[in-house]
Amino acid sequence: TTEELLVAAKQDSVRAILRDFAQTHPDTTLAGLDQAYHAKEHDTNLQPLPYPGARTALDAVVKAGGRNFLWTHRDDVAWRLLDRNNLRGLFAGGTTISMHFARKPNPESLLYLQREFGLSAHRTVVVGDRALDVAAGKAAGFATIYIDIDGLHAAPAATETVTALTEVPAALARLAQMMD
Repeated sequence: TTEELLVAAKQDSVRAILRDFAQTHPDTTLAGLDQAYHAKEHDTNLQPLPYPGARTALDAVVKAGGRNFLWTHRDDVAWRLLDRNNLRGLFAGGTTISMHFARKPNPESLLYLQREFGLSAHRTVVVGDRALDVAAGKAAGFATIYIDIDGLHAAPAATETVTALTEVPAALARLAQMMD
């Protein structure tokens, strides 16, 4: 069902789900599934919007002297979406799939951001809405905030868990006290 696919996509990578499906359905190929998925995703997400509270959370980080970084395996469309929603100026930099890093939960792209922007592992927090985000953040040695926006409780290893982006500033404040 659609609900089962949503849960699976939040708990694992879409690529892993498609690979597993292709292995159990000999009449399909991973390449064909990948192409069909991305075509459907493109049609479905023509006008995606940020999660509610995104601007509040991003502003809070900047006002507290922190920096936000885009960390995605989407293409450069992610930057255009941030531009369209007047959010790009709240980001100091980031990574996209065009940079050819290993996929999450491999922390390679996070470690690149750490090196490139001089981030302290002790003062860096990864915020994400998937268990893969938390796993990558932990593997990089960073604190993590899991946004359990779908109520899946899929990342019990997260340093903090919130249910909405509007709760992120308070979670960051708690983490800052622990980090000092």
